Amino acid sequence: MRNLLVVLLFTLAGCASQPEPFSVVIDPLSANTIVYSGEITADNVGSFEQLITNSPTKIESLIINSGGGEVFAGIRFGELVYQYKLKVIVDKVCASSCANYIATASNDVMVKQGGLLGWHGGALQPLYLSLQQSKNQVDKSNIKDEQFIAKWRQAELDFFNKVKVNQIVTVIGMMPGLHDKRDAQLFSYDQKTLKRLGLHIAYEGEQATHSSSGEYVVQIFSLSPEVLDLLLIQHSKILEQEKLGLLSQGI
Repeated sequence: MRNLLVVLLFTLAGCASQPEPFSVVIDPLSANTIVYSGEITADNVGSFEQLITNSPTKIESLIINSGGGEVFAGIRFGELVYQYKLKVIVDKVCASSCANYIATASNDVMVKQGGLLGWHGGALQPLYLSLQQSKNQVDKSNIKDEQFIAKWRQAELDFFNKVKVNQIVTVIGMMPGLHDKRDAQLFSYDQKTLKRLGLHIAYEGEQATHSSSGEYVVQIFSLSPEVLDLLLIQHSKILEQEKLGLLSQGI
């Protein structure tokens, strides 16, 4: 489990581009907008919460540029976006925890021209990583790691139930049948698939797959309703098998 958790946290640390220095400010051109740039951490999200709480004007929009960061900080960030019903504008990148919890928390997300939006795992990721590894490679001896993942999974489940988005959005690109087709660090979905998953995301122009430097970063999956239904059924079966496995172990 130790090796599994290290891989998990490494892949959730950010995207391919180097994170910009952190800043969170009221947009000088719009008193109703906060601009957040940089890593998602407890301290940084605390600064965002303080700014939106104490703002003399009603904050209606969030412009964000983030490669991700800490998962529990990301969940808190998403809860604030949902609470304040913020419109979210993705500037350059929204990946990892940003995609998981910010892009999913708003009913109005706009990705600017050239902006990158992509997922690469979530609290259910350990389940799919373990499917890709032999049993001998997965060390389940570290109780603290298991407790962390259990706490994260419950927090993420509660979050997605609140925002009414299917939690599977974070791991579809890791599922059997799609994982082998992955050819980019991040994955996303065409707009029809995003809508079927409960997301409200629009793009200025075409969905970007390459960074400003030309690096291929985001793979776009186009899933028909039939294929998505099959994946949802498969996902439910995997979760049920996991539950039965834990019960048989007395966990």
